[in-house]
Amino acid sequence: MQFKTNAKCAGCSAPILKAVRERFPDYEWSLDLSTADKVLECHGVPGDSEMAAQVVKTIEETGFKGSWITTGTADI
Repeated sequence: MQFKTNAKCAGCSAPILKAVRERFPDYEWSLDLSTADKVLECHGVPGDSEMAAQVVKTIEETGFKGSWITTGTADI
């Protein structure tokens, strides 16, 4: 699963990664700041709208925006 975020730097990505890793500890997470969409990825998890909603909520709880990328580029 992939999520577009508005993270801009390591200081932004740290709280997002901490939050998703704490809430979903059984999954591997990464956030690629080198892409235009600042993609947060949950590795090895198939797209599931219920989980996607929980991840977006977790991102938003850190003060950032996020949206699930289902196909192509999602809008924030």
